[in-house]
Amino acid sequence: MRIGKLSTWLLRGTYPRLYGAIVLIILLVSAVRYHYLVATETDEVRRHASSELRRVGDALMPSLADLPPSDNAARDRLLNDALVRFGPVVESLSWQLPGAPASVATVPRSLPAAPDWFTGWVDIDPPTQQFGHGLPGGQSARLTVTLQAAPLINQVWKTVVVQGRISAINIFTILFLLTLLLRANARTLRRLTEATDAFRQGRLDTRMQMTGTLESRAMAAAFNDMAGKIQSLVLSLRETQQQQSEQLHFTRQLIDALPLPVFVRDADGAYLDVNRAWKQLFHVPAGPGNAQSSSMAYPPELSPERSSQIAQAQDNEIRIYPPHQQAPRDMAYFEAPFTTTRGKLGGTISTLVDVTDRKRAQEALRAEKERAEVTLASIGDGVITTDLHGRIETINEAAQLMTGFTADQALGRQLDDVFRLHEDQGSLSASAMAGRDTVTGALQPTTHEVLIHRSGERYAIEYTASAIRKGTSEAVGCVLVFRDVTETRNLRHQISWHARHDALTGLYNRAALAERLTHAIFVARQQGSLLAVCMLDIDHFQVVNDTHGNRVGDRLLKETARRLEAFLSPPDVTARMGGDEFVLLLGALPDVAAVEARVAMLMEQLAAPYAIDDRLLHTTVSVGIAVFPQDDANPDTLLRHADQAMCQAKSFGRNQLHVFDVQHDHAVQTQHTRQTGVARALHAGELVLHYQPKVNLRTGEILGLEALLRWQHPEHGLVGPQHVLPLIEDVELQVELGEWVLRQALAQMRQWTDAGMLWEVSVNIAATHFHKVNFVERLKDILQTCPEVSPSRLELEILESAALQDMQYMRHMMQSCQALGVRFALDDFGTGYSSLSYLKRLRADTIKIDQTFVQGILEDGDDLTLVSAIIALAGAFGRHVVAEGVETPQQAAKLLDLGCERAQGFGIARPMPAHEVLAWAARHAAQRGPSRVLS
Repeated sequence: MRIGKLSTWLLRGTYPRLYGAIVLIILLVSAVRYHYLVATETDEVRRHASSELRRVGDALMPSLADLPPSDNAARDRLLNDALVRFGPVVESLSWQLPGAPASVATVPRSLPAAPDWFTGWVDIDPPTQQFGHGLPGGQSARLTVTLQAAPLINQVWKTVVVQGRISAINIFTILFLLTLLLRANARTLRRLTEATDAFRQGRLDTRMQMTGTLESRAMAAAFNDMAGKIQSLVLSLRETQQQQSEQLHFTRQLIDALPLPVFVRDADGAYLDVNRAWKQLFHVPAGPGNAQSSSMAYPPELSPERSSQIAQAQDNEIRIYPPHQQAPRDMAYFEAPFTTTRGKLGGTISTLVDVTDRKRAQEALRAEKERAEVTLASIGDGVITTDLHGRIETINEAAQLMTGFTADQALGRQLDDVFRLHEDQGSLSASAMAGRDTVTGALQPTTHEVLIHRSGERYAIEYTASAIRKGTSEAVGCVLVFRDVTETRNLRHQISWHARHDALTGLYNRAALAERLTHAIFVARQQGSLLAVCMLDIDHFQVVNDTHGNRVGDRLLKETARRLEAFLSPPDVTARMGGDEFVLLLGALPDVAAVEARVAMLMEQLAAPYAIDDRLLHTTVSVGIAVFPQDDANPDTLLRHADQAMCQAKSFGRNQLHVFDVQHDHAVQTQHTRQTGVARALHAGELVLHYQPKVNLRTGEILGLEALLRWQHPEHGLVGPQHVLPLIEDVELQVELGEWVLRQALAQMRQWTDAGMLWEVSVNIAATHFHKVNFVERLKDILQTCPEVSPSRLELEILESAALQDMQYMRHMMQSCQALGVRFALDDFGTGYSSLSYLKRLRADTIKIDQTFVQGILEDGDDLTLVSAIIALAGAFGRHVVAEGVETPQQAAKLLDLGCERAQGFGIARPMPAHEVLAWAARHAAQRGPSRVLS
């Protein structure tokens, strides 16, 4: 029975039918997820096992290789100890020497804790890896390491169990929430059905409760809105009849409520009705009367028989003397037709409008106009009114004072005769202004002019003019309002002067100089002449302030400004930039020599003693010059270049002039651009590493490789380090590039390690990078990014000349790095001092002989002696020695005779990309031998 209910519930609606599909999807997704989970975990434990194999092999290989071949007991003991040391993960260890039985140590294979079906599914075999070690004579020993498979299977099973529990909780939560959603949907449908049935039964106020889920509340809101609208329509239909029955009553009340007296006649002119206001006005009863002529001029109460109550009508206005009222009323009579619903004429509606108050307002307006004229005469602004022809009609007292004309003298005269302006070429007269605004009707914006008094005195004024119009908007004249703004204009001029001039010296300030310099550049470009921008700075001005006080310093600045102004020619400009700095613009000069001669003359004048109070001050100036168009720059750049040249002049000892060197500045900018290009190449991935092998000349064994920087330039192709490193002057960029090289080299070493090649790689480190205080910490962090690579396989190469700069610091830094396992090499040995003392103090592992000495050992006796001495020194101090630049078999043979077995150079292999190294190593191994190291 429960199963039947469940099937009925699942088949009810679309959402329940999706229940089964959702469950099926969850099962399919879970199956796919755990399939890939097991595959991913299996790959992960295999990678972990590979790392563990390498760790065991790297740890045991050196110890086994150091044991004598005949000491089997020691090898067995070492292998058994290794089984205990590396814990239960190792199953067996086997050491095989050529021609000898293998030494094997094993532990019982442990059983996995996972079920058998799971063990068969993951199918993880015991991981095994062999490690080879070269022996003298070209033979090699092999170490075979086998790990337990059970811990790996257990790790995968543990992950699957944990994820299974999490998935079970998630599936249960999803199904539980889906069940709640379906039950809420069923409850919503049931409530909707019940509400619909109640509404059909006539209960129009039925509403659904706004409860439940968001969808339930939305459905309830939609139902309630629909039910409300239907209920409103039904109630509206019920009210229509009642409204129609009350329409006539409402119309009657509406007419009675009108405040205007209303008289209604039909189409034949018969009297129909009047409203309450009409009855109250005439105090007479009203009712239907006999039909009268449609041409009837007045209603019965206004008929000619009642002429005692009516005065003569004019312009549709009448004066009525209502009964029992003393004051008459002025009324306006209006009549309008009305139509029936069929569009036919139904009659007319007449009304009376009381205009008594409006007439009284007009009389009051005329009185107000008289008061306005009195007020206008008392205000401080000058006011003049004219007619359409520009003749003055009124002029107030303020206007009389400013024009010099009395009212009697001004009335009737033309406006230009009284209101006389100082007219510049192209300006309009006062009459033209007033006439134009009279025609357009626009208010003229405030205009600033100069008014000429009748006596000839002048006033700075501002005035406005506008048209005077009648009630019909017809222009009848113009009104002119003006005031004296002489003091305001003077104040404005003073503020403008201070905005462009230095308050202390009166010279141009920085803002005004910018305008003049822009104009001077334009003139120089048009005329093809030179413009010299000179920046002057008073030497030791602060000493004057400190010794004699700021007041004397200000006097010195004023005197300097006065001499500069006296020195100027008409096209020249001078300005004060602030403090003791001045700028001088010298134009119309033929060449730079003329500029320097003129500035030298100015410096001589400024160097003359200054008599200030009872003191005689001696001072000089330093001048920097930027010449346009030789320095074809914008104004701001010219000033900056002049300032740079002035700083150069000060650095030369003061009392000097210096012309800005454009070519030198371009060279600095070019260097900066090239350095920026290197930084961009680093970030864009255009820098790569090539690797040059280092081999044993006697056995042909590959000892390691040196990482060399290359730039894959998009335009110039592959570029060597000699075209990259000299461009880098920024310390931070050098550090960033050095760390990038270390990361790339370690990442490549990890790939070669996975391929079974345990080569060492040497990396060149710049002196500035090595002298960073956090170099050791950063190196440690970089090494931790590749834990598979032993730090002892990384060698840092330091130039011999860089090591000599700070011996104590270099020794401390090398010891700190060697504590991490990193080894060191002294590069280009022999180019510095090559002294015994610092060989003793710098514990470098390797000494690299510079290639310039190696290439001359066959012809140059000095080179041969030097190389022999370096090899002897290295042997005496127990250091490895590597010869650089070996190119021929004869050089290699000579180095072997001298005792140097390690070498690198083009004769062995050129630097190559990382992906070519393994192929080269295979070819080299095929032909390796003492006589075939060099091709």
